Amino acid sequence: MRRRPPTSTRHPITRPKAAAGLAAAAIAVVAAATATTTPAAAAGAGTFAPYTDMSNSQESQLDTAITQHGVKTFTAGFVIGSGCNQIWGDTEPVGSDPYTDPEISKAKSEGASVIVSSGGAAGEPLAWTCTDQSAIDSGYQKIINAYGTTSLDFDVEGAAVADTAAATRNFTAMKDLQAANPGLTFSVTLPVLPSGLTSDGVNILKAAKDAGVKIDTVNIMTMDYYQGSQDMGQAAIQAAQSTLAQMQSVDSSYSYANLGITPMVGVNDDGSTFTLDNASAVESWAASNGVGRLSFWSVNRDQACSGGSGGAASPTCSGVSQNPLAFTDAFAGF
Repeated sequence: MRRRPPTSTRHPITRPKAAAGLAAAAIAVVAAATATTTPAAAAGAGTFAPYTDMSNSQESQLDTAITQHGVKTFTAGFVIGSGCNQIWGDTEPVGSDPYTDPEISKAKSEGASVIVSSGGAAGEPLAWTCTDQSAIDSGYQKIINAYGTTSLDFDVEGAAVADTAAATRNFTAMKDLQAANPGLTFSVTLPVLPSGLTSDGVNILKAAKDAGVKIDTVNIMTMDYYQGSQDMGQAAIQAAQSTLAQMQSVDSSYSYANLGITPMVGVNDDGSTFTLDNASAVESWAASNGVGRLSFWSVNRDQACSGGSGGAASPTCSGVSQNPLAFTDAFAGF
């Protein structure tokens, strides 16, 4: 039995309702760049790397997804900063968590590679809780060493998105660690609207450029827009198009190969629903446009709720009528 029951629908990859002022700022940035932006040429197969909450008692879904549904890469969440130390979201230390560490080892033994994600709605990555650059560098190196990963993800949400000083520390660490670990890549996962990133999100991109590092994957959370009923598949595609325009306004070398799309499958916290048809539409669009990563929150939720479709957001089921791991199947071909 796990140490802690699930406490929130998307623990910990959630975001607050977008403020009207931030939405307006995002629209303004997109408007300036969209006019001259065209889709990048298809860049070949991307990476499908669904999130797994490593602390909500549904991790057996991951084993099934890997062994029976073709998952080759997964994103393990979440490591959070605690001062200048790091812990998994259920308070166990990185590198000696008696629950998470064996789960990741098992997944790797089954042929899957792991992206380790730090932050989320319930915590922040180390660079946001520690100001000692050497401690930040060594902390992230510990993740690399402990789990043999070649890719780190930083899920930056809430007030953390506005902290550009912390973002600069994070990108400085990435520059240092990429020099020390050839082949290391990293992603930054950010809240988004169909109109694109908020102004704070754009500032995160600028902080990376100022630090002299390019974000390998700008991963957008295409979920919980709090804008009323809409086609969530088309909203995800619009968000991707808008975000690429913003990325290229900061660095023209960005392309769809540097973009990740992460919807929340099934019922979202705002009552909207990302359906299996939406998943098929997004997967097809992402593949044809050479998007670098496709993910979703989360493997743990990729099953129908017991007792029916549910109709409400849950941390352990999708809230829609589906076969087990149907969303995984819809995305796995990517």
